[in-house]
Amino acid sequence: MSLRNDWKIFRQGAGAWGLRSALIEQGHYFRARLHERVDRFDARFGTETSGMVGIGDLDGVGDNGADAVHYWPTRPVDFDRVMAELGEIDHRGHVFVDVGCGKGRVALLAAGLPFKRVIGFDFSPALVERAQENLERYRGPLLTDVELLVCDAAEFDFPVDDLIVYMFDPFGPVVLTSMIAKLAASARGNGQRITMIYYSPDYEDIITGGGFELVRQGKGHSFPWQLYRIGF
Repeated sequence: MSLRNDWKIFRQGAGAWGLRSALIEQGHYFRARLHERVDRFDARFGTETSGMVGIGDLDGVGDNGADAVHYWPTRPVDFDRVMAELGEIDHRGHVFVDVGCGKGRVALLAAGLPFKRVIGFDFSPALVERAQENLERYRGPLLTDVELLVCDAAEFDFPVDDLIVYMFDPFGPVVLTSMIAKLAASARGNGQRITMIYYSPDYEDIITGGGFELVRQGKGHSFPWQLYRIGF
């Protein structure tokens, strides 16, 4: 897996989404790079989770590669802010699932909380390999076992537990529609309580159309977020 330079990433985005969207995304990308210098996450914890990986550099499994988006990491300050919005929860009673885990930063941050377990999955074997390396090198607190998997989200079988599901705009509407339908059916059939954190939301209508209720929303330092629940 290689990291494309800024110009090549811009060309990839323009080809996939059009010029206007690519310019907007490039602006977000430059701000994210500045934030990474401030946060110094990788320097502090011995990992390599920063940087954008362009669409053209993402290898993948399954039939939904056309729905993939660029990778870049969540800021720790935004992760902490959104998790605080969950209020008092029984972490041991929940499995945390990072959908489109990329290089594993959110899974690592979640493992610093006493969840029942943490699962991260991505359709890109190269990204999951990097995430596994980061898990092995991570110098931060790990209170929970972390499992990292290669899987197409449309085919992933979520655990039959109460769930905290985290998504940083990992893919487009085709995969999201399929995944939301499976989660909603599982919640109804198995009596699960599922909380979904949607960071940088693009397809809110798919979430609510699948039976999830929007309970809270806000603006992080980099992107907005929304909090959904089903089964409560």
